Amino acid sequence: MEGAAPVFEDRESRVLFDAAEGYGLRCLSHAHMDHAGSPTELNVMTGETHKIFASRKKYYRRFIESPLGVKIKLPQGLLLTALNSGHMLGSSMFKLEADGLSILYTGDMNVYDNIIQRGAEQHEADVLVIEATYGSPIYKFPDREWIYYEMIKWVRETLAHGDIPALKVYSAGKAQEIVALINKTLNVPVLTTPEIYRVSMIYKNTFRWLDFLRAGTREGDEAARNGAVYVSARRDVSQLANRRVRWALATGWVLTSRQDGFDAYFPLSAHSDFHGLVSYVKNHDYKTVLTIYGFSSTLARHLRRLGVNAYSLEEKLCVEL
Repeated sequence: MEGAAPVFEDRESRVLFDAAEGYGLRCLSHAHMDHAGSPTELNVMTGETHKIFASRKKYYRRFIESPLGVKIKLPQGLLLTALNSGHMLGSSMFKLEADGLSILYTGDMNVYDNIIQRGAEQHEADVLVIEATYGSPIYKFPDREWIYYEMIKWVRETLAHGDIPALKVYSAGKAQEIVALINKTLNVPVLTTPEIYRVSMIYKNTFRWLDFLRAGTREGDEAARNGAVYVSARRDVSQLANRRVRWALATGWVLTSRQDGFDAYFPLSAHSDFHGLVSYVKNHDYKTVLTIYGFSSTLARHLRRLGVNAYSLEEKLCVEL
């Protein structure tokens, strides 16, 4: 492990995952900026991830596209397969095969379906490197259908009071899930900030039914005057079209901490909760499980108590396979 992410190294090759530091072929699991590595090396990612990064002004010109489910041969002679991780459009786990050894790196993952994204499926490998963002037993998310119901209920009540319901969410992935939810359940326009609008246009290539407007345009201002839902990555306005804005925060972290100044909180996450992570590990007999990110040590300790050969890469920086 180097920096914030793992590195696979043998005699002839060096493969970096996400934001790992150093030289080598880099596999990018999805288009969130905390996973973005240096664009100077040769990078492997799905076409959707490449386009979303570009919409966020992160350009990878040395680029190998890895369509989901397609095994590709890397310059070093390794075999690599990108597999749906369930986290956002284009997000992928990577299965690396070399000299009879197979390694599955999950990146950020979600085993649960949402309104536009299929959850991650089970895949075999000798070694599983699994994220642990919510890898503590305190993180058990409610059913997504219940969260959706509560969100739509709050939006309707806010609109009925003549206010603008605004949701603070991550601009790539979560924002588009919210847009899709409003489109599918309510007959009301959705306004987005420019950054969310650009990412949403990439989503629209796949989900052509998505409908959204950019705030600050003539169409957006007219929609706000008549009642609309506002989606933003920051709490940036107090009024839209002379209407009061009421804010909700949608993230899994609200289970344990809540920022002041919000009218509602929804534990909506693009990650698996603790139980989803444990189930993924237990559904296949992996020889070794390595945990990374978030509650890495907590998840590894719990898995060892269940009889799994598990280590946290925070505790054991180098593992010989």
